[in-house]
Amino acid sequence: MSSTKHVQTEIDESLYSMLKALSLREGKPIKEILKEAIEEYLRRNAGITEEEVEKDPIWKAFGVVELKGRKTSHDEDWGVVEWRSH
Repeated sequence: MSSTKHVQTEIDESLYSMLKALSLREGKPIKEILKEAIEEYLRRNAGITEEEVEKDPIWKAFGVVELKGRKTSHDEDWGVVEWRSH
């Protein structure tokens, strides 16, 4: 199940007037129109965003560092901290 996050921003009055007119014409709340617009924007840019992330040089660093003769990021328990109580 996915959770939702509350997002808040400010827009100028002319954009708000256009949103309000669209809201009345479409019979939808402004919130729904903005959600649809954000989803469409992200869909159109998803490929570019994923490509940029994949090209990030940070990914070349994974598996490079060796600890006790093994590549730590390839181990299943890499990054797991063992906690002990005193």
